[in-house]
Amino acid sequence: MLQVENKRSVTICAGVGQSGKSTFAFRYLINGDFTARFIFDPEGEAAQRLQLEPARDVYELGLALCNGWVLFDPHTLFPGRVADGFAFFCEWTFEMASRLPGQKVLMVDEVWKFISSQKVPEELALCVQTGRKRGLATVLNTQLPNKLHLALRNECSELVCFRLQDSAVLEFPVERGFNAEELRALPDLHFISRAEQGGELRGKIKL
Repeated sequence: MLQVENKRSVTICAGVGQSGKSTFAFRYLINGDFTARFIFDPEGEAAQRLQLEPARDVYELGLALCNGWVLFDPHTLFPGRVADGFAFFCEWTFEMASRLPGQKVLMVDEVWKFISSQKVPEELALCVQTGRKRGLATVLNTQLPNKLHLALRNECSELVCFRLQDSAVLEFPVERGFNAEELRALPDLHFISRAEQGGELRGKIKL
């Protein structure tokens, strides 16, 4: 990702399915120099791709933290209440990030599924608004950046775009200076990244 000094450290990674956005995000987590990586994983995708066991309760969260990879499956502690599980995990992540040295990162796929369209939960707001003071970055992956709450889009310090197609989905990238037709034409695994305070990066993920 772009090495630009920002007041915030919130990356939004957007792209249609199979375009490369998830691979990009996972490689960022694997290659980054992080003390801990926190991943909200209610559907088990991260556990499958990373070949790691998810944590299902507080004891297992503590064990996972020792290894630096915390994948949280909320369904045991919060059956039928994924949004509550997400709020709990954000609060726990923020607390752990406050205690740990070095850089940490929280990653969430399609965060709009777990929060109200009217308000960003306080627990997530803490992570995205003040996490940097505690060395906590946030990565939000989505196929539908237009569904992200405005408060989250406003906190974005870097926008990484893979191929996007729909006009409504493209509105947010266009507001950030991207060319809609260029994004529509991006081949798989190709991306364009822009940081809030300037700078552009273009690249391709090598498989």
